[in-house]
Amino acid sequence: MHDERAGADTSSASLHYLLLATVLLSLGSGLLNILIPIGGELAGFSVTLIGGLGTLYYVGFIAGCLLLPALISRVGHIRSFAAVAAIAASGTLVFVLAVTPLTWLILRAVVGFCFAGLFMVVESWLNDQVGSETRGRVFGLYMVAGWFGIVGGNLLFSVDSPTAFSLFALASIAISVSLVPVALTTGAVPTVPAPAGVHLVKLYRTAPVGLVGCLAAGLANGAFWTFGPVFAQARSDSSLGVSLFMSAAVLGGALSQWPIGTLSDHLDRRWVIAGVSLVSAATASLFLLYRGPLDAMLIGVGAVWGAAALTVYPLCTAHVNDRADPGNFVKVSSRLLMAFGIGAAAGPLFAGVLISKAGIAALFVFTAAIHIVLAVFAVIRVRILEPVADEERATFAPLPPIGHGTQPIFELQENTQAERDL
Repeated sequence: MHDERAGADTSSASLHYLLLATVLLSLGSGLLNILIPIGGELAGFSVTLIGGLGTLYYVGFIAGCLLLPALISRVGHIRSFAAVAAIAASGTLVFVLAVTPLTWLILRAVVGFCFAGLFMVVESWLNDQVGSETRGRVFGLYMVAGWFGIVGGNLLFSVDSPTAFSLFALASIAISVSLVPVALTTGAVPTVPAPAGVHLVKLYRTAPVGLVGCLAAGLANGAFWTFGPVFAQARSDSSLGVSLFMSAAVLGGALSQWPIGTLSDHLDRRWVIAGVSLVSAATASLFLLYRGPLDAMLIGVGAVWGAAALTVYPLCTAHVNDRADPGNFVKVSSRLLMAFGIGAAAGPLFAGVLISKAGIAALFVFTAAIHIVLAVFAVIRVRILEPVADEERATFAPLPPIGHGTQPIFELQENTQAERDL
């Protein structure tokens, strides 16, 4: 009995350590996601170059998802985490030490690559730590920890000047300190699933709206994470305004996933995807019509935009898994992650070209156009193909923003879903 209690206490402590690491990593990532585009603009980088910074982050992140499982399997979780954390933390400081376009482009890709490994270690270990009776609760806690960290990082942006060394130091400290709870984690060493081959044509035939929706979400969200802070900076005279605007969008996306996801469990998800896409497009038009400074109303509009736009990807993931073979959940989800990543890498470049010609408000012309096309496509597909029968539908599961989660988390969701079906 004593051994069982001791084992349970150890497992509980390890769970808390991993959730703490999630908060710290998300905090560092959330702060960097504002610092980089704003810092680039203040350094005189062109709009196209700022778009390239967003593109290379996602290129690096997807490359990390594909390449780092082999490293983790070879040298172990803690050693891998320590290595990539050291590189990410050091790279974060180099941003402020070497403010040149080429350096920042390389660093952005390297940091994206490292964050893929950092979240991969935490998620795979988290999945290994939980049992069937607590898996659903732990998944919810992981989601809360991730969203909480992102919002915290966004708010930290307001504590000093955007070009201050202190902000980059805070991001670096958060990444570095995340090594402490991971190093204290005990238990069996988990395995990291190998990345699945990408058969996007087959996946399109299975669920066209799901795959196209993931690509569209990547295009729109990748552009927003890159240029949203720049838009807020253009409308605000303070760093606090930028922090509040980005935090409102993140909180909107976090809070809306559960009610919208629950609604999609009872309706044809394609109608829900079309609906949130139209809400996102309509909200984006308000950013174009309202020419005033960043105030409470504009921040509220940002929250509504986030509530709609940031639910598209998890809705599309749930829709694909309604139609895919239940035994291939992890493989299918990894392909959807790849589709999102392709879109997220392309989105900042396309949006950057448009913004360079029409101004920063054109960001929301771009996102509105993407969501309108997705909504029209979803409605067309509804009229072509019948919805999935209720008994064959999966249950919606919320997801963190891409860039704050990797392939192993889908294994945790798969196990949770399987247990719900028993």
